[in-house]
Amino acid sequence: MAWSPLVLFLPLLLLEVPAAVRASPLEIRPEGAAACKAGQLSLPRSLRTSDAPLVNVSLYYESLCSGCRYFLVRELFPTWLMVLEILNVTLVPYGNAQEQNISGRWEFTCQHGEQECMLNKMEACLLDQLEPDAAFLAVVCLEEMDDMEKNLKPCLQLYAPKVSPDTIMECTMGDRGMQLMHANAQLTNALQPPHKYVPWVVVNGKPLRDLSQLLSLVCQLYQGEKPDVCQPLASSQREVCFK
Repeated sequence: MAWSPLVLFLPLLLLEVPAAVRASPLEIRPEGAAACKAGQLSLPRSLRTSDAPLVNVSLYYESLCSGCRYFLVRELFPTWLMVLEILNVTLVPYGNAQEQNISGRWEFTCQHGEQECMLNKMEACLLDQLEPDAAFLAVVCLEEMDDMEKNLKPCLQLYAPKVSPDTIMECTMGDRGMQLMHANAQLTNALQPPHKYVPWVVVNGKPLRDLSQLLSLVCQLYQGEKPDVCQPLASSQREVCFK
């Protein structure tokens, strides 16, 4: 299958971002920052000069949900690119699945079938075994594809070339994948208020109702010196409704 245009340009987006965000941390490696090791993904980040806490964004989703995929690729990923220095992202692949303990082992039923359960585990294993930035980018890469399992290898080659697809699949099909899926089930089931649908997005502990307002809300909530991309939004804050 042909690569999506977005995925083909993901590496370029990490090097060359729109004019409005050229002052973002993706532009250059800050003075004093450690050099990137060979074969290791390095996203230059501004040296933090503020004690203001990061804005926490958690996405509860399932791998084959079209709305989840759209939000991850078209909303969360661009927001992360533009303000990653003030953002802490958590991905929880589980969604509307159900779990049952049978003879001491967790078994799962997923909304879009067994394939989705396997892909949820695969993404959980990526998040568990890769560095956070590389894991996030690998998941975004996969979610842009029609055949995620087939494209695990090329996505890893882009963002974690030292990690073997076999290692990820061993995790996916083994006890570790089961344990990670169970942990995600517990996180999802503990949501207050409970999720009503996916994608379910929580920002600083509160559900986000208008998913198109993510960047605006992140800029609004951050209490330190805001990235330049936030400045045009300051004079045109749109309403964000919480439950």
